Amino acid sequence: MASPKKSECCTAAVTIHDEVSAAALAAALTTEGADVALAGSILTVAVSGDSISELRARLNTALRSLHAASEALIEVGRVSGSRGGESDD
Repeated sequence: MASPKKSECCTAAVTIHDEVSAAALAAALTTEGADVALAGSILTVAVSGDSISELRARLNTALRSLHAASEALIEVGRVSGSRGGESDD
């Protein structure tokens, strides 16, 4: 397979398997301009660019959004887990 030139159209895809958070991660990408497909617990994110540098920028943005969403979900889980047996009485 030949390497694409800097000015060629390119696409990259990332597949994530997450039984707990796939839908939430997909929702985090709604404003990123990525093609998002969710099949059960499998999330596929495809990003395209008119050049390699544009693809890199769009992919970085999508990955940063995924990372931020993942960190937020981890924190929510940590906080709700620490409240386990507490009541509001």
